[in-house]
Amino acid sequence: MVTSSSRVGFDVVITDQPEHHRRMSHRASSAVVVPLLLVAPLVAQTKDDGQIWSAAIIQGKLGAKDTPLERWRLWLDLHERQRDDGEHFDTAIVRPGLGYALSDRVTVFAGYAGIWTDPANREEQYESRPWQQLTWNIPVGELTVQSRTRLEQRFVETDGDTGWRLRQMFKTTVPLAADKRTFASVWDEMFWDLDDTDWGQRQGFRQNRAFVGPGWFLDDARKLSIEVGYLNQWVDRPGEDKMNHCATIWMFVSF
Repeated sequence: MVTSSSRVGFDVVITDQPEHHRRMSHRASSAVVVPLLLVAPLVAQTKDDGQIWSAAIIQGKLGAKDTPLERWRLWLDLHERQRDDGEHFDTAIVRPGLGYALSDRVTVFAGYAGIWTDPANREEQYESRPWQQLTWNIPVGELTVQSRTRLEQRFVETDGDTGWRLRQMFKTTVPLAADKRTFASVWDEMFWDLDDTDWGQRQGFRQNRAFVGPGWFLDDARKLSIEVGYLNQWVDRPGEDKMNHCATIWMFVSF
């Protein structure tokens, strides 16, 4: 018996067989081994990090029913992120916005975000980011399904180039208790850079964020809730992709 071991962790075994069977075995083993050898370096070039993300998301109506401001909405989300297994500050975001409800389930928003980052091995950076988005909520049985489509214009302080980016998120919540105050939250958000810039943005699919975890309504009116869980962030980078494993806590406030 002749045994050859590949570098991806399994053995290809060829026993005494007719010549045409041996040729077929070689071809089959090559068809399996070669793609794995090509993929293995890509996996090895992903840099992993543990992070801690916290956020508060505030949304509310600006006016009571049957008033001129009845359909106008306020948006504000605040974020703070720690990198290097939570040991160092990484990012802070302040993102206010103003919205208008086209219906009970569809709202359009526009606003501005300020983003401060202190990445490892690079200088601190401030990014200005005007944004526009469309949100809609669709009840499906006991589930709540939400879609959020956001368009961003990115400006960094070191360059005048504008980076256009499209983000699409789908989120669902599933009740876990009879009183429906405990629920599971699952969402995924995809990022596409729409153009190239002198400061480093590259056109294409560049990031994905996926979250899963439990949540709780903290009041009977369901105006205040928290969600905790695991967020996986994959970021496409030249030469070495990044994979962040994030412990997260989100607070949601509505009024």
